Amino acid sequence: MVRKSRFFTAILTIAILFYGTLAGAEAIRRVSVSYTVEVKDVPEGAERVRVWVPYPLEDEAQRILSMKITSPAPFTINYEPEWGNRIIYFEPLPAPFSFRMDFVVERREIIRKVARSDDGSVDRRSFEQYLSPSRYVIHSPQVERFSRMAVGEAKTTGEKARKIYDFVLENMEYNKKIPGWGRGDVKRVCLAISGGKKGTGNCTDFHSFFASLMHMQGIPVLFEMGFPLKPGVKGPVEVKGGYHCWAKFFMSGKGWVPVDISEADKYPSKKEYFFGSICENRILFSRGRDILLNPVQKGERLNFFGPDPYIEVDNQPFDGFVRKIIYRAVD
Repeated sequence: MVRKSRFFTAILTIAILFYGTLAGAEAIRRVSVSYTVEVKDVPEGAERVRVWVPYPLEDEAQRILSMKITSPAPFTINYEPEWGNRIIYFEPLPAPFSFRMDFVVERREIIRKVARSDDGSVDRRSFEQYLSPSRYVIHSPQVERFSRMAVGEAKTTGEKARKIYDFVLENMEYNKKIPGWGRGDVKRVCLAISGGKKGTGNCTDFHSFFASLMHMQGIPVLFEMGFPLKPGVKGPVEVKGGYHCWAKFFMSGKGWVPVDISEADKYPSKKEYFFGSICENRILFSRGRDILLNPVQKGERLNFFGPDPYIEVDNQPFDGFVRKIIYRAVD
């Protein structure tokens, strides 16, 4: 898939900067984060190890107040132009090693409510990157049928977005017991729903399905990846589990509007809140799907990037590492 990277990244940046001034910022949270990676099982005889670590992003909801990187080898901080991700890259000796990143981050709650009467159509050519399918966020006749079912007679962008949000909530459940969850495989979700069952999975599956349905209505969607913070807990807290992700859709006059549908499924009382709002209890690491790193990896594009690093040993993906994140409140 060819992407006009710099142009679309510029659109995203301008939208964040401009529409950030319109956002209703509420709660603020500051935490210090210790992010470590331990590698002990590099294969004997390996000749080359390459490591890419996601560097936490900054936007209207997040500022990095300080950063210290402790690396086993000289590193660079690179920019990936398709989605605007930042990447720490280094090549350690092919032996056990550790990497550490200590930073202080400020998170802001974002409230950007959308009325069903709001209309904000966009020029599809200008948002091609955010309307395109990926490996798992597919476009198909089945997806198109579900999208039409979801929106019904809705005319405005605001109403369509809300109806799709409700459709995903109604037809999916947060469930990590059925194999295949966690990739954001929209075909898998569609097969379940077509068979009279609910689609299942985690946040990736919820927001991938949302993105596919929105694409069919010409509404751009952005996928964001990070990890959750426990509300009101000062810490220290070790992050259990892998990650948390959410999505944003774009409307002219509103900018990027956040949704967190899997959280709305887990906490039904917050259904209204998570359409148009994201809380401060999360940290953003990366954006986008089918990611090409910088420098380019030998393996295939990444379904998503972070919070785990991506490592290659002799040009093959390598998962023999332990990533640990511990955070605590900063007064």
